[in-house]
Amino acid sequence: MNRYIKKYIIGIVLFLCFFLIPATHADAFWVDASSAILIDANSGKILYQQNPHAKLPPASTTKILTALIALEKGDLSQKITVPADFVDAGEASIWLEPGETHTLEDLMYAMLLRSANDAAQVIAIGIAGSEDKFVEMMNTKTTNMGLKDSSWANPHGLNNENHYTSAYDLAYIARAATKIPTFNTIIKTQKKQMPWQDNPYNRVVYNRNQYLTLYDGADGIKTGYTKEAGSCLVASATRNGMRLIGVVMHCNGMYKQMAAMMDYGFKNYDPYKVASAGDVMGTVTVKGGKQKTVDAVLKTDLAVTLPAGSTFKPTATIDLPEKLETPLSVDKPIGTVTCLDADGNKTTANLYPATNLERYTFFGVISQAFSRIFNVLLV
Repeated sequence: MNRYIKKYIIGIVLFLCFFLIPATHADAFWVDASSAILIDANSGKILYQQNPHAKLPPASTTKILTALIALEKGDLSQKITVPADFVDAGEASIWLEPGETHTLEDLMYAMLLRSANDAAQVIAIGIAGSEDKFVEMMNTKTTNMGLKDSSWANPHGLNNENHYTSAYDLAYIARAATKIPTFNTIIKTQKKQMPWQDNPYNRVVYNRNQYLTLYDGADGIKTGYTKEAGSCLVASATRNGMRLIGVVMHCNGMYKQMAAMMDYGFKNYDPYKVASAGDVMGTVTVKGGKQKTVDAVLKTDLAVTLPAGSTFKPTATIDLPEKLETPLSVDKPIGTVTCLDADGNKTTANLYPATNLERYTFFGVISQAFSRIFNVLLV
């Protein structure tokens, strides 16, 4: 073959390699972390993952699970006294002393803002009676959630060879916690005062999560660091009604990496609104009330996260009982509405009665009538 023809063929091959082969690897998104994941908070759909099931020390991101259990099992107004034999785990703390009494609410702020290890310990004691029993609750909780990468040894996250989790597990623990309104209120708070017994001034705890001020739409969640764990961040952000939850573990430049991962999510996915807050999704027959029926309404928008540019149109499936008995409260769910995306991921929202309905009985009617007659006679 003529050498000029050979050169011509080689040139064409090189041209094709350089210009026509997709630059998948060159353009592929990557996070500078040992493990990372990004999920849609509504459906739990995974939008990005990188070694998500690696079992790693989580440092203070542990406290998300501690908060979740405390909010589910405790009462924010309950008073918790620091035991006489209390031993502070050390490092980040608010210097709790034996005999001090605080509300669970104040301790929660101290734990989630200041990342106080002693606050996490006292919360555990107040909820379960001891740290060991609380740790049992932590392991039971994640097992019951179907999470398989975790082992918990304490409520605060200081290093222990038997204390580890994964970015995957942390994402779904955080998703469960963010369904609790009080948790969302706490993690966005920048500053909180709490009593300091036998001192002329209060303790002031500040939120250590700089991500809240560095990223547009940021609304949580928790930082963590130990020498063994490196820098860890569980974060959330909401834009256009779509909330994303991200986790990076043992990460270099965690705020920058998290921002890049969130940008990836918001660029490549969009919320599709199926219904709006206040929309009537069904009507249910009511027994024992003045009204014979009640409307079932949404309290929040119902949106499904879809790939950007998707033409898929999700539909809603309503689950309501045939009949309801009074009393009914607008704050108590009476059913659900569920949507599926193209991959089968579920987004579910609760439905609530449109109005409060009291029990309406014959005795109640007679009693009400006598009460009105009596009031008229007194005038």
